Amino acid sequence: MKSALAALMFCALFSVPATAQNNFFFPLHNIIRGDSVYNTFDKQVELIKTTGYDGIEINQVDSFKGMKEALDKHKFAGAFFYVKVKLEEPYFDEKLEDCIRQLKGSKTIISPFIVSESKQYAPSSRDADELAARLIGQVADWAEESGLEVAIYPHIYYYVERANHAADLARKINRKNVGVTFNLCHWLATTTETERANLRTDLSNMRPYLKMITICGANDTISQKKNIWNDYILPLGSGTFDTYGLVSYVLKDLKFRGPVGVQCFNIAGDKPALVRNTMTVWKSYQKKLKAE
Repeated sequence: MKSALAALMFCALFSVPATAQNNFFFPLHNIIRGDSVYNTFDKQVELIKTTGYDGIEINQVDSFKGMKEALDKHKFAGAFFYVKVKLEEPYFDEKLEDCIRQLKGSKTIISPFIVSESKQYAPSSRDADELAARLIGQVADWAEESGLEVAIYPHIYYYVERANHAADLARKINRKNVGVTFNLCHWLATTTETERANLRTDLSNMRPYLKMITICGANDTISQKKNIWNDYILPLGSGTFDTYGLVSYVLKDLKFRGPVGVQCFNIAGDKPALVRNTMTVWKSYQKKLKAE
């Protein structure tokens, strides 16, 4: 009895739980998409893998076949599958169900963005929440059959553009495999200065549904630029927004263990250098987290 108790005490003292530094880290496909040298899925996946990332985004159904073949060839992970859900028929791409079936057992997160292409439903109006919940429920059925999770992806100018709207939808759907993605750039693009002061409270409230986050460098400003992404999507480690502080809070205080993605849309310049430099910044974040 004493020896068993001692063993339990030893485990309690010296076993190390999963730490913030171990979160699956990946780039969105736009970190390398469009490069003149790394111009195939095969080359792109090989570069991302050899640089040290844990996976890469699969960007929409049209890219699925090529990206899936490259992922399989290099034995690499598809971090999340970014898919369109429309509020008008046809609601889904006819190939979507089969694509999800092909991801069975992969742990790839299915991340739908919800649009009204007819403009019948205005962004953030919530007028189509019943329909949106039913459609996401269908995606969740397909995902569940493949052992996968769903994370609603809020995106400015789309029907679900705000993180709190996505979280409310997830609560409404009320399924274990349905949650949300928190996207720093879209959160910045859809919030006021007053709302931004409540970020930590909002993230804490969202925590039961949080399945993935995406980060980037950014400026903490209400952008007046013609292209807002010149403020809200910068190389990781740059800009006036405290991205590291966000990462530290979510990973350490909220104990989030899900995937962390890096958003690189609209970032011009040397894309292979961006791949390498982003990993360097992430490693510096890891080192800082371990030291705290």
